[in-house]
Amino acid sequence: MNNLVVIASGGTGGHVFPAVCLTNELKARGYDVVFATDKRGVKYLGKYAEGAVIQNISTSSRFRLYCSLVCNILKYFFKVLLLRPKMVVGFGGYPSLPFVLIAQILGIKTAIHEQNAVIGKANALLSRRATIIATSFPNTKGLSSNERLEYVGNPTRFEKLYDIAKKPDDKIFTILIFGGSQGAKVFSEVVVDAICEFAKTKATKIFHQGRKQDIEKISQAYSGAGVECIVKDFFDNIEELYQQSDLVISRSGASSIFEIIGFQKTAILIPYANSINGDQLENAKFLAEHKACLLIQEKDLTKSKLVETLTDIDKKMPEISKNLQSLRIREPAKKFADYVEKTIQ
Repeated sequence: MNNLVVIASGGTGGHVFPAVCLTNELKARGYDVVFATDKRGVKYLGKYAEGAVIQNISTSSRFRLYCSLVCNILKYFFKVLLLRPKMVVGFGGYPSLPFVLIAQILGIKTAIHEQNAVIGKANALLSRRATIIATSFPNTKGLSSNERLEYVGNPTRFEKLYDIAKKPDDKIFTILIFGGSQGAKVFSEVVVDAICEFAKTKATKIFHQGRKQDIEKISQAYSGAGVECIVKDFFDNIEELYQQSDLVISRSGASSIFEIIGFQKTAILIPYANSINGDQLENAKFLAEHKACLLIQEKDLTKSKLVETLTDIDKKMPEISKNLQSLRIREPAKKFADYVEKTIQ
């Protein structure tokens, strides 16, 4: 495996999806790739699940987290030594830390990719000795400008679909709503109530991804208001729903931000108030400052506020769409792979 790259990633989709995009690009260039994540990340790996290193990382307490990280560093130290990869690339999250840190100890070149507008804890630690620091956003908070810094954007799973134009149905205003696992009451109650009120004045169709325990309640609320809806706890065709929708209402994780940019969809972003390092708010602010979304902080969200925002949305959509176009970075996985290849050759 003389052409080997190790890619290590946290276990959420936001970490794994861009890591898989880089894996695809590197393998297309003839590189061998070993993937490392934790148990959560396996479901996002697809064909790369076979042969992946699955770490046991405990986050139930700070003590257990530190212990599990140390155990994984000791467990995989000789594996990295024997593999002797050309580079180890980390995509943030605690499961990326052992492999990148081992590589840095052994003098192997490393790269990190930060998906959010503020650097995460693992990447902040690893950035001190990383050969390349790649970012999704310009001027990522927590990073000072230096020659190792590369602004590449955030690789997403739908990159090939962004240039395939599909116009939503003109006859009915369609809204895609998702809050991930952090949707909570805001998305199952306040947002639903506002949609039901808004739908009294405009024909509306809803795709709503919510928490499993809230599905029946959400469906009943829409049906009671005569709103056409499809409500599920998970959509396996989310790319099609993006294309069919006029508007997105969502949290502002990095993946969501760059999918919105890619599909060029007007969005009302409601950042998760308790996100680590306030990254969701910073992500949303990036779009808001470029007048490329509508931002409502959770503490300010009320039924009347959201109804008012929805009522005025038509006037703002053309400008938002134009501004989203200017923010798109094409082929981010290719750009990142170019830097990786250039560095290891």
